[in-house]
Amino acid sequence: MSVTILRDKPSFLEHIMSLSREAWAVIRHVHNELNVALWAVGVAGMVYLLLHIPEMQDARARADAQLAQQISNENKLYCEKWGMPAGTHEHVICTMDLVRIRQETEERIADAMNF
Repeated sequence: MSVTILRDKPSFLEHIMSLSREAWAVIRHVHNELNVALWAVGVAGMVYLLLHIPEMQDARARADAQLAQQISNENKLYCEKWGMPAGTHEHVICTMDLVRIRQETEERIADAMNF
């Protein structure tokens, strides 16, 4: 009895295939409109990115310069804290050591991230 019930009920695919021509025309129209809209959004997004790439590059350069200045200030303050005033040979050596320590630390972190 359950087999006859399953056969009497049309499958989803059979239901889709039995749609009228008008229904298929609406489906095609909606599909085409969505296709055009999605292409328009994609093209608009590309144009937006192309127009804003120079601004993004400038912002990145400003951020890099600001970070370099912050690091330089930190190095100066640290070396002065330990009795090496700016402009002395000891201060230059201290700053070079701090730069090396930062580089080695960044390399260790990068290596750990590639793990």
